Amino acid sequence: MIGIRALLRFKTTDCKKDLGTVFKQMNRDTKKLFGDLLETSTTRKQRLKLAEKIVGDEKEKENNYLNRLKSKIKPTTEDDINGMVNDSKQNLNQEYYGKLTIEVPSEMIIHETPKRDLPSVTNILNTTMSEKSKAALENWKKSMIEKMGEDGFNKYSKELMAMGSAMHSKIRSHLTGCPSDISHYDEVENCWKSLDAVIKNVSKPILVEKMVVHDGLSYKGIVDCVAFYKDTPVVIEWKKSSRDKSSLQATYDAPIQLAAYMGAVNNDNSYDFKVEEGLVVVAYSDGHPANVFKLTKQACLDYWTIWMKRLNKYKQIQSSFK
Repeated sequence: MIGIRALLRFKTTDCKKDLGTVFKQMNRDTKKLFGDLLETSTTRKQRLKLAEKIVGDEKEKENNYLNRLKSKIKPTTEDDINGMVNDSKQNLNQEYYGKLTIEVPSEMIIHETPKRDLPSVTNILNTTMSEKSKAALENWKKSMIEKMGEDGFNKYSKELMAMGSAMHSKIRSHLTGCPSDISHYDEVENCWKSLDAVIKNVSKPILVEKMVVHDGLSYKGIVDCVAFYKDTPVVIEWKKSSRDKSSLQATYDAPIQLAAYMGAVNNDNSYDFKVEEGLVVVAYSDGHPANVFKLTKQACLDYWTIWMKRLNKYKQIQSSFK
Protein backbone atom coordinates (compact mmCIF):
# COMPACT_ATOMS: atom_id res chain seq x y z
CA MET A 1 0.00 0.00 0.00
CA ILE A 2 1.33 3.40 -0.94
CA GLY A 3 1.37 5.89 1.99
CA ILE A 4 0.16 9.44 1.71
CA ARG A 5 3.69 10.84 1.77
CA ALA A 6 4.76 8.49 -1.00
CA LEU A 7 1.66 9.47 -2.97
CA LEU A 8 2.42 13.13 -2.46
CA ARG A 9 6.08 12.63 -3.45
CA PHE A 10 4.92 10.77 -6.54
CA LYS A 11 2.40 13.46 -7.54
CA THR A 12 4.89 16.20 -6.79
CA THR A 13 7.64 14.62 -8.87
CA ASP A 14 5.35 13.54 -11.67
CA CYS A 15 3.56 16.84 -12.09
CA LYS A 16 6.52 18.97 -11.17
CA LYS A 17 4.43 20.72 -8.51
CA ASP A 18 5.50 21.58 -5.02
CA LEU A 19 3.78 20.16 -1.95
CA GLY A 20 1.85 23.39 -1.18
CA THR A 21 0.25 23.37 -4.62
CA VAL A 22 -0.95 19.79 -4.11
CA PHE A 23 -2.52 20.67 -0.74
CA LYS A 24 -4.30 23.66 -2.26
CA GLN A 25 -5.70 21.45 -5.01
CA MET A 26 -6.85 18.88 -2.45
CA ASN A 27 -8.53 21.61 -0.39
CA ARG A 28 -10.30 22.91 -3.47
CA ASP A 29 -11.49 19.41 -4.36
CA THR A 30 -12.70 18.83 -0.79
CA LYS A 31 -14.53 22.16 -0.75
CA LYS A 32 -16.31 21.28 -4.00
CA LEU A 33 -17.44 17.96 -2.54
CA PHE A 34 -18.27 18.96 1.06
CA GLY A 35 -18.26 22.75 1.24
CA ASP A 36 -16.41 24.76 3.94
CA LEU A 37 -15.68 22.41 6.84
CA LEU A 38 -14.31 24.96 9.27
CA GLU A 39 -14.72 28.73 9.72
CA THR A 40 -11.47 30.49 9.02
CA SER A 41 -10.27 33.42 11.10
CA THR A 42 -10.97 35.72 8.15
CA THR A 43 -14.56 34.55 7.64
CA ARG A 44 -15.15 34.66 11.40
CA LYS A 45 -14.03 38.28 11.52
CA GLN A 46 -16.28 39.07 8.57
CA ARG A 47 -19.24 37.32 10.22
CA LEU A 48 -18.75 39.14 13.54
CA LYS A 49 -18.36 42.47 11.75
CA LEU A 50 -21.58 41.87 9.80
CA ALA A 51 -23.47 40.82 12.96
CA GLU A 52 -22.21 43.93 14.76
CA LYS A 53 -23.38 46.11 11.86
CA ILE A 54 -26.86 44.48 11.86
CA VAL A 55 -27.22 45.00 15.64
CA GLY A 56 -26.04 48.59 15.26
CA ASP A 57 -28.52 49.25 12.44
CA GLU A 58 -31.40 47.80 14.46
CA LYS A 59 -30.40 49.87 17.49
CA GLU A 60 -30.27 53.01 15.34
CA LYS A 61 -33.74 52.24 13.94
CA GLU A 62 -35.10 51.76 17.46
CA ASN A 63 -33.53 55.02 18.68
CA ASN A 64 -34.89 56.90 15.65
CA TYR A 65 -38.37 55.50 16.33
CA LEU A 66 -38.22 56.51 20.00
CA ASN A 67 -36.95 59.97 19.09
CA ARG A 68 -39.84 60.42 16.64
CA LEU A 69 -42.29 59.49 19.39
CA LYS A 70 -40.63 61.86 21.86
CA SER A 71 -40.74 64.68 19.33
CA LYS A 72 -44.51 64.31 19.18
CA ILE A 73 -44.93 64.40 22.96
CA LYS A 74 -43.45 67.59 24.34
CA PRO A 75 -43.40 68.57 28.03
CA THR A 76 -46.79 69.83 29.11
CA THR A 77 -47.03 73.60 29.53
CA GLU A 78 -49.37 75.55 31.75
CA ASP A 79 -51.40 76.57 28.69
CA ASP A 80 -51.85 72.92 27.70
CA ILE A 81 -53.15 72.08 31.18
CA ASN A 82 -55.54 75.03 31.13
CA GLY A 83 -56.88 73.96 27.74
CA MET A 84 -57.38 70.38 28.89
CA VAL A 85 -58.81 70.87 32.38
CA ASN A 86 -61.12 73.56 33.74
CA ASP A 87 -59.97 74.03 37.33
CA SER A 88 -63.26 75.68 38.30
CA LYS A 89 -64.99 72.32 37.90
CA GLN A 90 -65.32 69.62 40.54
CA ASN A 91 -63.26 66.43 40.13
CA LEU A 92 -65.60 63.55 39.38
CA ASN A 93 -65.33 61.00 42.19
CA GLN A 94 -67.55 58.67 44.19
CA GLU A 95 -68.55 61.41 46.67
CA TYR A 96 -69.37 63.98 44.00
CA TYR A 97 -71.27 61.40 41.97
CA GLY A 98 -73.41 60.77 45.06
CA LYS A 99 -74.21 64.49 45.31
CA LEU A 100 -75.12 64.65 41.64
CA THR A 101 -77.57 61.78 41.94
CA ILE A 102 -79.18 63.25 45.07
CA GLU A 103 -79.46 66.84 43.88
CA VAL A 104 -80.45 66.10 40.29
CA PRO A 105 -82.74 63.34 38.98
CA SER A 106 -80.65 60.63 37.31
CA GLU A 107 -82.25 61.21 33.91
CA MET A 108 -81.18 64.87 34.07
CA ILE A 109 -77.49 64.17 34.74
CA ILE A 110 -76.90 63.61 31.04
CA HIS A 111 -77.13 67.11 29.58
CA GLU A 112 -77.56 67.75 25.90
CA THR A 113 -75.28 70.42 24.45
CA PRO A 114 -76.87 72.25 21.49
CA LYS A 115 -75.15 71.47 18.20
CA ARG A 116 -73.25 74.33 16.67
CA ASP A 117 -71.43 74.94 13.41
CA LEU A 118 -68.08 73.66 14.72
CA PRO A 119 -65.68 71.07 13.29
CA SER A 120 -65.92 67.61 14.84
CA VAL A 121 -63.02 65.71 16.40
CA THR A 122 -63.38 62.99 13.75
CA ASN A 123 -63.30 65.50 10.89
CA ILE A 124 -60.23 67.25 12.31
CA LEU A 125 -58.31 63.98 12.71
CA ASN A 126 -59.24 62.79 9.21
CA THR A 127 -58.22 66.12 7.64
CA THR A 128 -54.84 66.19 9.44
CA MET A 129 -53.94 62.54 8.83
CA SER A 130 -50.28 62.02 7.91
CA GLU A 131 -49.37 61.46 4.26
CA LYS A 132 -48.12 57.99 5.15
CA SER A 133 -51.46 57.08 6.73
CA LYS A 134 -53.38 58.55 3.80
CA ALA A 135 -51.31 56.49 1.35
CA ALA A 136 -51.82 53.30 3.38
CA LEU A 137 -55.57 53.93 3.50
CA GLU A 138 -55.73 54.62 -0.23
CA ASN A 139 -53.72 51.47 -1.04
CA TRP A 140 -56.06 49.39 1.14
CA LYS A 141 -59.08 50.89 -0.61
CA LYS A 142 -57.64 50.15 -4.07
CA SER A 143 -56.82 46.54 -3.17
CA MET A 144 -60.33 46.01 -1.75
CA ILE A 145 -61.95 47.49 -4.89
CA GLU A 146 -59.84 45.16 -7.04
CA LYS A 147 -61.15 42.18 -5.05
CA MET A 148 -64.79 43.26 -4.64
CA GLY A 149 -65.44 45.80 -7.33
CA GLU A 150 -66.55 49.36 -6.53
CA ASP A 151 -70.17 48.43 -5.73
CA GLY A 152 -69.02 45.54 -3.54
CA PHE A 153 -66.58 47.79 -1.68
CA ASN A 154 -69.25 50.45 -1.08
CA LYS A 155 -71.56 47.78 0.33
CA TYR A 156 -68.74 46.43 2.51
CA SER A 157 -67.94 49.95 3.83
CA LYS A 158 -71.58 50.54 4.73
CA GLU A 159 -71.71 47.21 6.54
CA LEU A 160 -68.59 48.10 8.54
CA MET A 161 -70.22 51.37 9.62
CA ALA A 162 -73.48 49.58 10.44
CA MET A 163 -71.63 47.02 12.56
CA GLY A 164 -69.80 49.79 14.43
CA SER A 165 -73.10 51.57 15.11
CA ALA A 166 -74.73 48.30 16.21
CA MET A 167 -71.89 47.59 18.65
CA HIS A 168 -72.15 51.09 20.18
CA SER A 169 -75.92 50.71 20.36
CA LYS A 170 -75.57 47.44 22.28
CA ILE A 171 -73.14 49.04 24.74
CA ARG A 172 -75.41 52.09 25.12
CA SER A 173 -78.44 49.91 25.84
CA HIS A 174 -76.56 48.02 28.53
CA LEU A 175 -75.17 51.15 30.23
CA THR A 176 -78.50 53.00 30.20
CA GLY A 177 -80.47 49.98 31.43
CA CYS A 178 -82.45 49.48 28.23
CA PRO A 179 -83.13 46.00 26.81
CA SER A 180 -80.80 45.10 23.97
CA ASP A 181 -81.81 43.00 20.97
CA ILE A 182 -79.52 40.36 19.52
CA SER A 183 -77.77 41.83 16.51
CA HIS A 184 -78.07 40.09 13.15
CA TYR A 185 -74.33 40.69 12.74
CA ASP A 186 -72.30 37.81 14.21
CA GLU A 187 -69.32 40.17 14.54
CA VAL A 188 -71.30 42.45 16.87
CA GLU A 189 -72.33 39.56 19.12
CA ASN A 190 -68.70 38.42 19.15
CA CYS A 191 -67.60 41.94 20.12
CA TRP A 192 -70.11 41.89 22.98
CA LYS A 193 -68.61 38.57 24.12
CA SER A 194 -65.15 40.14 23.80
CA LEU A 195 -66.22 42.97 26.14
CA ASP A 196 -67.67 40.66 28.79
CA ALA A 197 -64.89 41.04 31.39
CA VAL A 198 -64.56 44.80 30.73
CA ILE A 199 -68.22 45.78 30.85
CA LYS A 200 -68.60 44.13 34.27
CA ASN A 201 -66.17 46.70 35.68
CA VAL A 202 -67.93 49.72 34.14
CA SER A 203 -70.48 51.40 36.44
CA LYS A 204 -72.27 54.69 37.14
CA PRO A 205 -72.42 55.96 33.54
CA ILE A 206 -72.83 59.74 33.40
CA LEU A 207 -72.43 60.51 29.71
CA VAL A 208 -73.23 57.94 27.04
CA GLU A 209 -72.76 59.01 23.40
CA LYS A 210 -73.44 62.68 24.06
CA MET A 211 -72.35 65.85 22.32
CA VAL A 212 -69.53 67.76 24.03
CA VAL A 213 -68.15 71.17 23.02
CA HIS A 214 -64.87 72.91 23.82
CA ASP A 215 -65.91 76.56 23.78
CA GLY A 216 -62.40 77.98 24.06
CA LEU A 217 -60.94 75.93 21.19
CA SER A 218 -64.10 75.75 19.07
CA TYR A 219 -64.58 72.06 18.32
CA LYS A 220 -67.16 69.43 19.18
CA GLY A 221 -67.61 65.66 19.23
CA ILE A 222 -69.67 62.72 20.45
CA VAL A 223 -68.02 61.20 23.52
CA ASP A 224 -68.59 57.43 23.79
CA CYS A 225 -68.83 57.26 27.55
CA VAL A 226 -67.96 58.88 30.87
CA ALA A 227 -68.31 56.37 33.70
CA PHE A 228 -66.48 54.63 36.51
CA TYR A 229 -64.10 51.80 35.67
CA LYS A 230 -63.08 49.82 38.76
CA ASP A 231 -64.18 52.81 40.88
CA THR A 232 -62.09 55.32 38.87
CA PRO A 233 -63.87 57.98 36.75
CA VAL A 234 -62.74 57.76 33.12
CA VAL A 235 -63.59 58.84 29.59
CA ILE A 236 -63.99 55.66 27.55
CA GLU A 237 -63.38 55.24 23.83
CA TRP A 238 -64.82 51.98 22.42
CA LYS A 239 -63.16 50.51 19.33
CA LYS A 240 -64.01 47.46 17.20
CA SER A 241 -61.33 45.47 15.38
CA SER A 242 -60.79 42.24 13.47
CA ARG A 243 -57.05 42.40 14.12
CA ASP A 244 -55.24 42.18 17.43
CA LYS A 245 -54.16 45.53 18.91
CA SER A 246 -51.52 44.53 21.43
CA SER A 247 -50.31 48.08 22.10
CA LEU A 248 -51.86 51.53 22.44
CA GLN A 249 -49.81 52.69 19.43
CA ALA A 250 -51.59 50.05 17.31
CA THR A 251 -54.90 51.89 17.92
CA TYR A 252 -53.55 54.81 15.84
CA ASP A 253 -55.46 58.04 16.66
CA ALA A 254 -57.71 56.56 19.38
CA PRO A 255 -55.79 58.06 22.36
CA ILE A 256 -55.63 61.46 20.63
CA GLN A 257 -59.37 61.25 20.03
CA LEU A 258 -59.93 60.37 23.68
CA ALA A 259 -57.84 63.33 24.86
CA ALA A 260 -59.85 65.65 22.59
CA TYR A 261 -63.15 64.42 24.06
CA MET A 262 -61.78 64.67 27.59
CA GLY A 263 -60.76 68.29 27.02
CA ALA A 264 -64.24 69.04 25.68
CA VAL A 265 -65.97 67.35 28.64
CA ASN A 266 -63.79 69.30 31.07
CA ASN A 267 -64.56 72.62 29.38
CA ASP A 268 -68.20 72.17 28.33
CA ASN A 269 -70.45 74.49 30.33
CA SER A 270 -73.21 71.88 30.31
CA TYR A 271 -71.28 69.65 32.71
CA ASP A 272 -70.22 70.53 36.25
CA PHE A 273 -67.47 67.94 36.62
CA LYS A 274 -64.06 67.12 35.15
CA VAL A 275 -62.37 63.79 34.38
CA GLU A 276 -58.61 63.30 34.20
CA GLU A 277 -58.07 59.66 33.17
CA GLY A 278 -59.15 57.62 30.17
CA LEU A 279 -59.66 54.18 28.73
CA VAL A 280 -59.27 52.91 25.15
CA VAL A 281 -61.07 49.56 24.84
CA VAL A 282 -60.68 47.40 21.72
CA ALA A 283 -63.35 44.70 21.19
CA TYR A 284 -62.66 41.90 18.73
CA SER A 285 -65.01 40.58 16.06
CA ASP A 286 -63.84 37.00 16.64
CA GLY A 287 -64.84 37.17 20.32
CA HIS A 288 -61.47 36.88 22.04
CA PRO A 289 -61.03 39.08 25.17
CA ALA A 290 -60.83 42.82 24.57
CA ASN A 291 -57.69 44.85 25.14
CA VAL A 292 -57.96 47.62 27.72
CA PHE A 293 -55.49 50.51 27.63
CA LYS A 294 -55.59 52.79 30.67
CA LEU A 295 -54.37 56.36 30.20
CA THR A 296 -53.17 58.16 33.30
CA LYS A 297 -53.59 61.90 33.80
CA GLN A 298 -50.07 62.53 32.45
CA ALA A 299 -50.64 60.27 29.43
CA CYS A 300 -53.85 62.17 28.64
CA LEU A 301 -51.96 65.48 28.86
CA ASP A 302 -49.27 64.10 26.53
CA TYR A 303 -51.84 63.09 23.93
CA TRP A 304 -53.60 66.42 24.47
CA THR A 305 -50.39 68.13 23.29
CA ILE A 306 -50.52 66.04 20.09
CA TRP A 307 -54.21 66.90 19.69
CA MET A 308 -53.39 70.61 19.96
CA LYS A 309 -50.92 70.23 17.08
CA ARG A 310 -53.52 68.47 14.94
CA LEU A 311 -56.13 71.12 15.79
CA ASN A 312 -53.74 73.94 14.88
CA LYS A 313 -52.83 72.16 11.64
CA TYR A 314 -56.55 71.86 10.81
CA LYS A 315 -57.06 75.58 11.40
CA GLN A 316 -54.10 76.38 9.13
CA ILE A 317 -55.52 74.15 6.37
CA GLN A 318 -58.94 75.80 6.67
CA SER A 319 -57.49 79.33 6.64
CA SER A 320 -55.55 78.51 3.43
CA PHE A 321 -58.90 77.97 1.65
CA LYS A 322 -60.23 81.39 2.62
